[in-house]
Amino acid sequence: MEQHTYLRTHDLAAERLLIDLGEAATELRGMAPGAQNRRAVTLVKQSGLNVVLTQLQAGNSLAEHAAPGAATVQVLDGSIRVQVGDETLEVPSGRLIAFDAQVRHHVEALEDSTLLLTLADRPS
Repeated sequence: MEQHTYLRTHDLAAERLLIDLGEAATELRGMAPGAQNRRAVTLVKQSGLNVVLTQLQAGNSLAEHAAPGAATVQVLDGSIRVQVGDETLEVPSGRLIAFDAQVRHHVEALEDSTLLLTLADRPS
């Protein structure tokens, strides 16, 4: 299967980059799962912005962590549970959750899920 350029090289080399997320998700499903039964590819890495497409299998999770800068998790398909402090949120497909810098959180896939992660560098 031929992979699109944005799956081989993620640096933005023009003023714009148009990505078909459905097509990228389909290609990502075809890749072998990495550690922790998840797949991920960086779609954009430019000027302090990182956009990562991730697929997390049901029952698997991203261990508690905090991003150095602001971050969002958009659920493209599936459903996840997010633990932030004492609060638990269920985030279904079509929803987005945003975190301020350094907010510790844990993400668990309630079903096979495709997530679009947007990460900003640490504020200056």
